[in-house]
Amino acid sequence: MLNAIKKMDKKMLRMIFFVVGVIIILIVAIVIVSLFTGGKLSYSKIENKMVSAAQSYYKDNDNLLPKKVGEVVEIDAMMLASNSYMKDLSEYTKESVICEGKVLVAKTDDSYDYVPYLDCGTDYKTEFLTEKLLENVTNTGEGLYKLDDVVELGDPLGFDDEGYDLATNELLKGYIYRGENVNNYIKIDDSLYRIVQIDGNNDITVITEYKKKKGPYDDRYNSDALQNYGINDYTVSRAYENIKKAYDDLDKDSMIKKKITSKNICIGARSVGDDSTDGSSECSKVMKNQHYGLITIANFMNASLSEECKNALSTECHNYNYLTKLDSPFWTITPSTENSYTAYRVGDITEGVRTNKNATYRYVYYLSNRLRYVSGSGTENDPYIVK
Repeated sequence: MLNAIKKMDKKMLRMIFFVVGVIIILIVAIVIVSLFTGGKLSYSKIENKMVSAAQSYYKDNDNLLPKKVGEVVEIDAMMLASNSYMKDLSEYTKESVICEGKVLVAKTDDSYDYVPYLDCGTDYKTEFLTEKLLENVTNTGEGLYKLDDVVELGDPLGFDDEGYDLATNELLKGYIYRGENVNNYIKIDDSLYRIVQIDGNNDITVITEYKKKKGPYDDRYNSDALQNYGINDYTVSRAYENIKKAYDDLDKDSMIKKKITSKNICIGARSVGDDSTDGSSECSKVMKNQHYGLITIANFMNASLSEECKNALSTECHNYNYLTKLDSPFWTITPSTENSYTAYRVGDITEGVRTNKNATYRYVYYLSNRLRYVSGSGTENDPYIVK
């Protein structure tokens, strides 16, 4: 009996020594880590601290939040620290690192988007996707081009009926991707998109890479044709109804909805022989404050590197053009001037067809310049990841 108790005591002692040893090792490990990090936070955790502080601040001061969709306000880290919503940034970093920071707060359809910006000089800086993309602008071969280097500007567009200067449209400016094999893949909400353009406000236009619903541009009764040929007015079309429903059905916390912005999209008609590439024909008429749409014929033409891409129906426009690799045929947003029931569809060829024909709706979304770069090189297997 005594021997059994002694054996149990020895086992118990070994167990106690083992547990104590593990605890000592953990303490030593923590001390070593703290020596290297100074007990400070990683930059991503500092950004999260800033966001949490800003959310608390605006919860207490909701009258200062932006009111209109797309409107942005900002608050700097010093203000948050002075109001005791967080510590001074110096409390989170090593002594040798000096940081400045702010939080951008944007009104979205259903919520608010809080975006931190942290600048710690050469040690760290929040990187936005637009900045990353603009590191690789080219004027030869496949890649991202400055739009002014690609198109020849036409005559001034003038003003619409509401006094809007059509030439100031952000979609007529910026940078576009051109070529067949371009690194413009981006993954959003577990779906692949292609980046079409960085516009004049550094906002980003994306088009769906994955297959979506097919249907007519429109299939209503047309009094000119006396048939159900449809009407080529995008603002009242079946295409618009479909895209609107797809957007409305997105989860309110989806990346698309958090980063969406508004554009005056170009819905003007274009003639078959029109050889303009500056978007002046399409942008002669706009639909204001839109989050989504379809690409224009000018978008499709400018994506081609072929010098023989002369007009909307040029077969050469399909050469050296990443947009032709999408599931086709698909609708563009652009009506034809030929009649009131024809719009342009891109397939093996580009053609003006009756709007009651079927084609894929390739949704286009307009995303804000608040997208932060996380990783990726833009290839299909390594798309840009953002947050």
